[in-house]
Amino acid sequence: MHLFLLRHAEDRRRKHDPHHPFLTALGRRQAEAAAHWLAERRPTEIRTSTLPRARQTADVVAHHAGLVVREDPRLNEIVWASFGDGRQLPNPREDRLCPPPPGGESWHAFTTRVATCMSELCHRATEHQRIVLVTHSGFFDAVNELLSGGAGRVELLVSHAGITHWQYRPGDPGGAWLLHQHNVTVSPQPLDDEAPVTTAEPGA
Repeated sequence: MHLFLLRHAEDRRRKHDPHHPFLTALGRRQAEAAAHWLAERRPTEIRTSTLPRARQTADVVAHHAGLVVREDPRLNEIVWASFGDGRQLPNPREDRLCPPPPGGESWHAFTTRVATCMSELCHRATEHQRIVLVTHSGFFDAVNELLSGGAGRVELLVSHAGITHWQYRPGDPGGAWLLHQHNVTVSPQPLDDEAPVTTAEPGA
């Protein structure tokens, strides 16, 4: 099974206007560029977080790949609510000992959610599956921690519309999981009135 983790494209950070898309104009072009790259890999399935910025990114990929999107809330970003009184709280990825506020999600609960998703994928994996998971930066960190067996957190740089390619190969003497590429970014087509966008080179 080949697994492509795709971070959602650039979204609007200010309060969302329901009459406008969640993705910015650049984000839409980032999604299109990633969709072309993924379509060449012939994905067999696309799952997405239920959050609108991910769903809109997934819809672009699905259009190019000719697939139907399946929503999976286990792909959502970690839930980190505030106390509502102005106090600054550390992100749970930064301080695992800090208990989450009401409505929040601990790092342990989050990684358990991610592990459940990954376990299900492995349980039904076949050699020819090529699955795209449209998700968020925290999911990349959790997957890396789970697959690497690390006891401490390592944060991964993941660009908007960045792609990480894992392969699941049970029984292989080199290990069940092989990391092919991390944070692959494809330059979106620039608008006529702007300079070309510079992105990171694919890396292993």
